[in-house]
Amino acid sequence: MRSASNEHIIEVQGLSVRYPNRDRYSIRDVSFSVNKGEFIWLSGNSASGKSTLMNSLCGFIPQIIPAEVKGTIKINGRDDLNTLQLARQISMVHQDPETQFCTETVEDEMAFGLENRMLARRKIDKRIETTLRDLNCSDLRYRSLHTLSGGEKQKIAIASMLVLNPKVLILDEPTSNLDSVSMEEVLGSIENVSRRSEELTIIIAEHRIGDLESKVDRVLRMENGVLGRVIDDFRDLPTDQRKTLTRHSYPEYARRVNRYGKTVLNIKGLNCRVNGRWILREIDLKVRKNEMVALMGRNGSGKTTLIKHIAGLLEVQEGEIYLAGENLNPSRSIPPWRLGRKLGYVFQNPNHQIFENTVEKEMLFGPNNFGKGIENGEKKLMDMENEGVGRKTHPHCMSFGQKRRLNIHSSSLHDPELIIVDEPFTGQDHENGQKIAGLFYDYHRMGTTLIIVTHDPEFARKFCTRAVVMEDGRVVHDGDPKVLEGILW
Repeated sequence: MRSASNEHIIEVQGLSVRYPNRDRYSIRDVSFSVNKGEFIWLSGNSASGKSTLMNSLCGFIPQIIPAEVKGTIKINGRDDLNTLQLARQISMVHQDPETQFCTETVEDEMAFGLENRMLARRKIDKRIETTLRDLNCSDLRYRSLHTLSGGEKQKIAIASMLVLNPKVLILDEPTSNLDSVSMEEVLGSIENVSRRSEELTIIIAEHRIGDLESKVDRVLRMENGVLGRVIDDFRDLPTDQRKTLTRHSYPEYARRVNRYGKTVLNIKGLNCRVNGRWILREIDLKVRKNEMVALMGRNGSGKTTLIKHIAGLLEVQEGEIYLAGENLNPSRSIPPWRLGRKLGYVFQNPNHQIFENTVEKEMLFGPNNFGKGIENGEKKLMDMENEGVGRKTHPHCMSFGQKRRLNIHSSSLHDPELIIVDEPFTGQDHENGQKIAGLFYDYHRMGTTLIIVTHDPEFARKFCTRAVVMEDGRVVHDGDPKVLEGILW
C-alpha cells in the first residue's frame, strides 16, 4: 500500500469550463485537493466532465484547447505555470495512444521529450532503459510503433510519459481499447509504477478499474459536470458498495435465435500478407441474414484487418469476398456508394470517421444521400438534444462516448443489409454500454445482420447468436458464444 503525504500537489477551487459556442458549462464549480503520492480514481459516466477536468489540470485547457475558464488550479502551490512548466510537473496519457505519438519508433518516442529538455544522451539512454524495465516491456525498445498491438501501444504511451519523471501521472481510460489479457498487462504496468514510485501521484479515469481497485486511495466521482461524490475511504467500503461502483454488466435479454435467411456475407480463402508477415490466413466465413456475430480475439489477431477487407477499405490479395451479392475482388470493383448502401461500418476510433462540422450533418449524411432513415435520424437527434448535445454542436466537441454513439447512428440509419461495428464499447460507461447493447438488440430483433468486434464475452453470451474467435490471423472457433470458456485467451 502506498503512503500518501498530507502535502497538496493539486488544489482546485471553483473550476468551471465552457467550450466555445456551447450554452452550458462542461464542468461547474469543481473544488478538491490531491495529496502527494495519492492514487485517485476519477470515475463518472461518459460526458460527465472527466476529460475536461483532466485537460484542465494539464493546462491543455485553455492554453491549447480554447475554452472559458473560471476558478483556480494550483500545482505545487502555484497557479501561474505556463504550458512548458506544467509539462515538467504533470504528464497525461490519452485514451487513444496514437493521438500522442510524435515519432516512428519506441526508442525515439521515449527520447522525444527528454531531447527537448536537452538531456545528455547517456542520461536519456539510462532513463529509457530503466522505465521500460519497470513496465516489463524492455523487448519493445527497438520496435516500430505501427507494429505494436493495442496493449503494447498503451504501455509505450505510459512509458513515454513516465520517462519524464513527472510529479503527477494522469491516465485517461488506459484499458478501454484492450482485450482482457492486454488489459491485465497494462494494469500490471500501472501497479508496478504505483508500487515503485511512492512519491508519484496517479489520477486514473477508468470504467474498468479491475485489479487496481486495491490501490485506490480516494474516488472523485463526476456527475453531469459537477463533483458529485468524494469517497475518502474506498478500500474500507463494504464489498457490495465497491461492486456497485465498479460494476460492468448487461441486462438479461432473451437472446433471439431467428430463422436465418440468405447468405449476406461469404468469404472464401482470404489471405493477407504485409511486409512478408501473414495477417490473415485461409479465412472461410459465411454470415446469414438475421445473425448477430461476435468477432473476438486478442489485440493483433486480425479482426480489424478482416472487417476492413469486408468494407472494401483494404484490397483483396488472395481469395474472394461476396457481400449481398457483390463480388469485392479488385478486378470486379464496385463504386463506393453502391457498397455503402449495403454496408454500415463503424471504426474503432470515433475520430477516424467524423468529417462534418455539426452533429446534425454527420448523423444525416447517409440518410440524405441514400434517401432512407431521415425521420429516424430526427428522432435520434432529439435524443441527443435531451442529453445536452445540440444538433449544431461540432462533433469533436463531444465526449469520446458521445462520438461513438453518433458513429453508430450515422452508419446505420439508412438501413444497410450488414452493420459492422469495431469495438463499440470503447470509452463507454456501464449505463451507455447497456444502451448500445440494447440498440444492437433492437436491430437484431428487426432482422438486421450484424458483426460486432468485441473483447467482451459477457456481451457475446447475452446478445450474440454466434462467436467467431481469431488467433494469429486464423479463425480458431466458430460456434455458440455460450461456450467461450477456455477458448478466449
